[in-house]
Amino acid sequence: MQIPKESSSEFVRHTSCDACGSSDANGVFDDGHTFCFSCHTHTQGEEPGGKGDGSRPAKVRDKSTAQQAGLLKGKPEAIPARGLTHETCKKFGYLVGQHKGQQVQMAVYRDKNGKPVAQKLRTKDKRFSVIGNHKGVALFGSHLWSSGKKLVITEGEIDCMSVSQVQNNKWPTVSLPNGASSATRAIKDNWDYVNRFDEVILMFDMDQAGQAAAQACAELLPVGKAKVAYLPCKDANECLKQGKGSEIIQAIWQAREYRPDGILAATDLREAVGVDDAASSVTFPYSMLNETLHGLRRHELVTICAGSGTGKTTFVKEIAYHLHQAGERIGMIMLEEAPKRTLLGMTGIHMNRNLLVDRSDVTDEDIRTNFDDLFGEGKNPVYLYDCFGSTEVDLICQRITYMAKALGIKWVILDHISILISGQAFGTNERTLIDYAMTKLRTLVQELGIGLLVISHLRRPDGDRGHEAGQVVRLNQLRGSHSIAQLSDACIGLQVDPEDPDSDIRHLTVLKNRFSGQTGAAGTLMYDRTTGRLLEAELADLLNPDDSDEEGDQDAA
Repeated sequence: MQIPKESSSEFVRHTSCDACGSSDANGVFDDGHTFCFSCHTHTQGEEPGGKGDGSRPAKVRDKSTAQQAGLLKGKPEAIPARGLTHETCKKFGYLVGQHKGQQVQMAVYRDKNGKPVAQKLRTKDKRFSVIGNHKGVALFGSHLWSSGKKLVITEGEIDCMSVSQVQNNKWPTVSLPNGASSATRAIKDNWDYVNRFDEVILMFDMDQAGQAAAQACAELLPVGKAKVAYLPCKDANECLKQGKGSEIIQAIWQAREYRPDGILAATDLREAVGVDDAASSVTFPYSMLNETLHGLRRHELVTICAGSGTGKTTFVKEIAYHLHQAGERIGMIMLEEAPKRTLLGMTGIHMNRNLLVDRSDVTDEDIRTNFDDLFGEGKNPVYLYDCFGSTEVDLICQRITYMAKALGIKWVILDHISILISGQAFGTNERTLIDYAMTKLRTLVQELGIGLLVISHLRRPDGDRGHEAGQVVRLNQLRGSHSIAQLSDACIGLQVDPEDPDSDIRHLTVLKNRFSGQTGAAGTLMYDRTTGRLLEAELADLLNPDDSDEEGDQDAA
C-alpha cells in the first residue's frame, strides 16, 4: 500500500473517515491532505497560502471517492440483533445512517481497486436498495485480504461478518454482492481474486437455492479448489445468534471437497456396504416369487408385464394388500379405475369376497365394517391418486414425490405406464415418451428411496396367437421401448396357461433380476372367481385329484 504524498507534508493526527465510517483510520497531514488507511480514500490538501497545521480541514480541491460516487455518510455501529460487534462492522465498513428519513444499514461495495462505488441499503423491514454503481463490484470484504490459503465465501454481508467475527476478524471472509441468484456471475466477475487463494470454501445458506448455487459455483473453480461447508442452522448468522460460533469454525475445517453428482469415494459407502439388502427386504405374497427375487426392496423399480385380461391389476392389488397388512405405507396410482373401485377391491380381498362382481349377500354395513377394519382410524394409512383428467408424467412424478416426502409412503404402485404416456404431447413417438417416463420414474426411486411397482402392457407378438391365448411372455415384448427393461431392477411376467388359455391358471416368470440374476419360472397362481383372489395354487389342486379318481372309477366300471 502506497500512501499518497503531497510536497513534504508530515502526519498530524487520526480522525474519522466519511467514506468508510472508520472512527480513527483517516490520517490528517500538516498540509491538510488526508489519507484513510482503511479504505484508501485520499483528499487533496490546502491551496497555496493555507494554514497547513491540520487544526481544521483545509480547502479540498477534489471530493473523496465516496462523495464522487454519491454515497451516503454513516458510521459503524454494533448490531445486537445480529450478534455483530462494533469492531466487526468497523472493519468491514458496514455503516448505519439515514436515507429518506429512516435509519438504514449500509454495506459499502468497492471496485477492483478498492474504491467505494456503491452501497447496498437495508431497512428495518428488510427492504433493499442500491446507491451508486453496483455492477461488477468486488466481493464484499475483498479489500481486506489480497490472497491466502483459505477464503470463505458467504451469500450475504451479515453472514460474511458473522464468519469473520467468530475467527476474530483475522481470516479472509467475503460475500456475494447479490446472494445466491447471481452467485456464478459474481464468481466469474471476481475470478482472478478468488483464484489467489489455495482453497475456496463456499458457505452458502442451507436451503435448496443456496446449495444449488454452491454446487454451480464449485463447478466454475479449478478442480480440487472448491469445498462446500455445511452448517447446523440455515445460515452463518443464525449460528452466531444461537451461540454456535464453534460450529461455524468446525464447518470451515470439515468442508467437503466438491465432487460432481455421481462421483463417490469408496469410504462414502462404508455404512451402506454393511447393510444386507436381502435382509432388509419385504416379502411378496407368493412364496416361489420370494425364492427367486428375494423379496421387494426400496430403491428398486419392479415392472409387472402381461397381456390384456391376464389379471395384472388383481395381481398388484394382492401385493398392495400384503404390504399394507405387513405395516408398510403404500400409495396407489391406478390410472384405469376410480379410487372407490380400488378400495372396494382391497376390501373384498380382506373379506375374501369378489365385491366388484357380486354383493348380493353382503350388506353395506358389512362392507363398511371391513373397510374400517382395514383402513379406519388408527389403522395403517393408504393413499390414492384421483387421476381424472390428469395423467401427465411430470404431474404424476410430483404426486409421487408428495406421497413420499409429506405422507411417508415407502411403496408406490403405478397401473399402468401406457396410460401415463397417453397424456403427453400429440404426435410424439411412443418410444420417446416411454423413455422419458421411465427415466423420470427411475430417478424418483433413487432420490426418494421408495419401492415402485409399475404395470406395463406387452406388444402383440407376431402370428395369430396373442398373450391372451397362451403366448409365452418374453422380455423383448415390452411395449414401446427397451428402456422399460433396462431401467427396471426386476421384471415379472404374468401369463395364462398355454395349455388351457381359458382356465383360471396363471404362471409367474421372472424375466429380469438385477439383485441375484436368477430368472425363470416363479410359481403358479389360481384365480378364484368367487373370492376374486389370485392365490398360489398347489399342484394337487391343479391336477384336481377328486375328479381324476371319479373318472378312473367310471372307466373301470
